[in-house]
Amino acid sequence: MAQSEFILVHIMFGFSAILPAFIMQFIDTEEPNKVMGYRTKWSMKSKETWKFAQKYSSKMMWWSTLVTITVQLFSIFMLENETSIIVAVGALTLSISVAIGATERQLRLRFNKDGSPKSAEEEDLF
Repeated sequence: MAQSEFILVHIMFGFSAILPAFIMQFIDTEEPNKVMGYRTKWSMKSKETWKFAQKYSSKMMWWSTLVTITVQLFSIFMLENETSIIVAVGALTLSISVAIGATERQLRLRFNKDGSPKSAEEEDLF
């Protein structure tokens, strides 16, 4: 792979990490929908779960993006071209998986199975 192609791949990869975080942060979806937003079984149970999941997951996506780009920058200078791309893909995959897992965990801690918020007393126990 030529050096210019390698740099282009990393730029496109960085952009593809930033775009979902940007969209989730700045595009407001008031109600659950089937087009845009963090859509899982738990996040779509009620308006409250939807709003919480959108806000929380967008923050987690920014952290995911930060981790991915940091790993990407280090790998560019420390590893061979192909290995660097593989490491960056692995970092993005892992960080998004962590973001989804953390969001789902918070939904279960803060909301009942029907989507209603748990009481403040119950939240403090966790």
